[in-house]
Amino acid sequence: MLMRRLAPWLIVFEVLRVGREHWNHLDPTDRRMATDIMKRSKGDPRKLTPADKQDLRALGRRMELGKLTLSMGTAAIMGRRRHRRG
Repeated sequence: MLMRRLAPWLIVFEVLRVGREHWNHLDPTDRRMATDIMKRSKGDPRKLTPADKQDLRALGRRMELGKLTLSMGTAAIMGRRRHRRG
């Protein structure tokens, strides 16, 4: 019973772990730039300037969002498979 209740959280933590790995592969300068943009805009995309949007697009290319999406999707699918069998 306990594992059944914990399984969704384990999937979430695995997806977050994969995201963190991709974030850590970025250059520290890129991480600082993204953090500064997010702080200035307070996470609201409407507050981003065109330059900020361009910087975030370039950052997304360097972060290899396609690989990130694939890794997160794989982590979620594998977690769901384990959940069903357990």
